[in-house]
Amino acid sequence: MEKKQWLKRVGWFWLAIAILSVGKALLVWGLPIYPIPTAACDDALMKNWALQIANGAWTGPFSCYIFTKEVGFAIYLALTYRLHLPYILATNLLYMAGAAILAYAASHVVKQKWALCLIYGVILYHPIMTAVQTGQRVYRNGFAVALTLWAVGSLLNLYFEIGVKPLRYPILWSFLAAGSLGFLWITKSDTIWLMPFTIVVLCISAVLLIRQYRNWKVLGRAALLVIPLIGVSLFPKLVIMKNERAYGLSGVPYYGEALHLLTHIDAEGVTENISLPTQLFRELCQLSPTLASTEERVLRVMEEYDPYDTHPKDGNVENGWIGWALVRGFQRAGYYQSSQTASDFYKKVYEELSAAVEEGKIRLKESPPGAGYHVSTAQERKELLATIGEICSYVVSHDELFSDAYLLGEKEIVGSQSFELVTRNNACYADFNKDYACVGWVLYPQHDLAGMDCYIEDAAGNRLAQIEFEKSWDVRHAYPDIKGARRCRFQVEWSYNGEEAQPEFYLAGYEGGRQVGKVKVSKLGMEGAPEDVCIGSVDGYFAKAEEQRVTARAQKAASRCNLVYGLYHAAGKWMAWAGLLAYAGFTVLAVWEWFGRKFQNVNAWLVVTGIGLSLLVLFAGVAVTHLENCPAIGYMYLSAAYPLLSLISLVSLAKCGESVKARFFGKKP
Repeated sequence: MEKKQWLKRVGWFWLAIAILSVGKALLVWGLPIYPIPTAACDDALMKNWALQIANGAWTGPFSCYIFTKEVGFAIYLALTYRLHLPYILATNLLYMAGAAILAYAASHVVKQKWALCLIYGVILYHPIMTAVQTGQRVYRNGFAVALTLWAVGSLLNLYFEIGVKPLRYPILWSFLAAGSLGFLWITKSDTIWLMPFTIVVLCISAVLLIRQYRNWKVLGRAALLVIPLIGVSLFPKLVIMKNERAYGLSGVPYYGEALHLLTHIDAEGVTENISLPTQLFRELCQLSPTLASTEERVLRVMEEYDPYDTHPKDGNVENGWIGWALVRGFQRAGYYQSSQTASDFYKKVYEELSAAVEEGKIRLKESPPGAGYHVSTAQERKELLATIGEICSYVVSHDELFSDAYLLGEKEIVGSQSFELVTRNNACYADFNKDYACVGWVLYPQHDLAGMDCYIEDAAGNRLAQIEFEKSWDVRHAYPDIKGARRCRFQVEWSYNGEEAQPEFYLAGYEGGRQVGKVKVSKLGMEGAPEDVCIGSVDGYFAKAEEQRVTARAQKAASRCNLVYGLYHAAGKWMAWAGLLAYAGFTVLAVWEWFGRKFQNVNAWLVVTGIGLSLLVLFAGVAVTHLENCPAIGYMYLSAAYPLLSLISLVSLAKCGESVKARFFGKKP
């Protein structure tokens, strides 16, 4: 009896919501991160920026990546790091709150509590937040999904409540919409796909307010409709102010103009996906002395990027990578010492190439109407529509959204533990042969490393392993004046039979049998020696037993997540088709009711239609990128579409069912 009274007092609906929420938190517990330290302009860049921001240094020293990526995710990562929150759990909790906001928005048109539970659960457990490229990568795609749910849900709640609820409710939704939209704007550059939906929602809300109040009282509520747009404008301006304070400029003048010239030349070898062939770059260097000063380094970077193309080893870099290859080459040539040196460089390149154009030495490509949007010709428009259809099919199939306890190999170890540090989540590493392993580099400034012997020792001074050094071009670049910098990287493993639970190990250097430096090695680095004696970095420190425990826990978490993924993968197409058919039936019934001057279902139809059209805008943008620049049909680029597609499918099914009951069975919706 007491149990029934407790359930009645709490309510089965809220109990179900709580169980679903706790279950999601337990689902992701132990899920490992998937660090990619070699992604210099993506994952590694955001991680480095986050550490700089957390230490109060904004995004750090000026480099070729400043101004080229949005900083929002790095700010978020710095915040979770400072708050000691595990990155995967924190992001899923943020997503959980977004799912709750979206489900609350759906409650304005879907009244059955069981249907709302279903909507919340389907959105909450969507594998997009646990998949390798979105949930496990330390990058912006998963975070952007959570922000999208906050933005869309807050806008819908503002629309539904601005004219009927006490003022505190629309104030809340207005500021949440402003914050989530603004932060999303400085996180992903493609947020523009949400703006048509945002503007239409705000405009319809304004019209309804004016019709409802028809007096001065409308002004206070109408002002709330402007705040989301202020958020979109304010956040980027704050980033610009920070950049100007840190670097003197908010962008590099002539950067866009110079790169536009370089990639819009009409010449032999230029194709739809290759705007700057290697041979053309060499020819341009003969016309621009400033550009020629970077030729060797740019060509070397092009060689590094070539394997990532859809046609590797063809000697050219495709459009999706060419901009990054150029700026990295320009930085290696020494033109990114400051914002001013970069500005002067791009101005000279632009002026020299412009002069060559005026003299007729090079010819620019003509840009027909619609250039860049793949709609200039009938054939391009046909290809665009076919690609949008391909994207729709890809999204509803829920392909590739699996989780994985990916084991990082030898070449992926360097830099991976810094991701663990900033995220407070574990990564998984391939099994080592011995009890302990260490990866890093070391130099002794007062000595030549080539004439030294280095060992791993225990606290008692027993030598456990001798270190053999490998090539280290990155260290040589950073420390060109120190002997041995060309060959100072190492990877060493050793066994240990001591009884200590957490033994301490040291890296000791000897010259002529005399010890010249000794430092303690640990997961956090090297400790214990002045910089004039020993400098170095521990890029990876591993205890085999601990890594095996982490990997076992991670594999269990990935298996749990993949069980959920299997359900979505099996049911995704069926739910999408059912939702589409329900939407078609719901549309017919809504129009029928409209002519009968019954408007109960207009709001629900507008919500579903508005979100659906926004998704088509997103799909069109990804299709253009896929056709014009580089392969882009992947769930990381389409991540925000998945939960929104689930929402409109379920709302369509619920409202179609309500309308059928009301029309043919006499039950009021």
